[in-house]
Amino acid sequence: MSDLKYEDPKPEKLPIVVLATRLTTLVALAVSIGLLRSISVTYNVGPFSNTFSYDDVSTYQYVFFGMVAGFSYTILQVPFALYFFFRKERIKNGALLVFEFYGDKICLTLLATVVGSLYGATVEKMEHVDEIKGFEGGYDAKDYHLKMTTFFMMVHISAAFLLVGFLCSVVSSIVSSRSLAKKS
Repeated sequence: MSDLKYEDPKPEKLPIVVLATRLTTLVALAVSIGLLRSISVTYNVGPFSNTFSYDDVSTYQYVFFGMVAGFSYTILQVPFALYFFFRKERIKNGALLVFEFYGDKICLTLLATVVGSLYGATVEKMEHVDEIKGFEGGYDAKDYHLKMTTFFMMVHISAAFLLVGFLCSVVSSIVSSRSLAKKS
């Protein structure tokens, strides 16, 4: 066992990792927010047409606001990541490190619940779409099936970007834990 030696990562690589994860989280959440907000479909049931969007599912509304909260927190952290990247040292303020530590944990937990909620609600809603064979009045459900399947596939794409943001948030959380541990 004495042959195994652990070396801390080189300090010049850590600022790049911090900045890259913050920016990737920011971009991934922005894309996910934009996709979820813009997706809507209009399906026809006989002579009637209905529009369906993320506003029609309360879980999607929670997901949207959770993504906005994570995006806002990440925007708040980007200037500190830029400072760390250019100066190669963190701001020497213990309160800021504690804020970053707890903020990252809260953001990580929020994004974890949001990712799970988005995937779970989408799978559940897709199952309900498949159960509908026709509508009252003898109207066929083909257009409904096609449009709703398209809607949920787009939600899955939004969820994939959200998952990338979550994974980058995991890395940011680990780095902030490490930074606080080094400080104390």
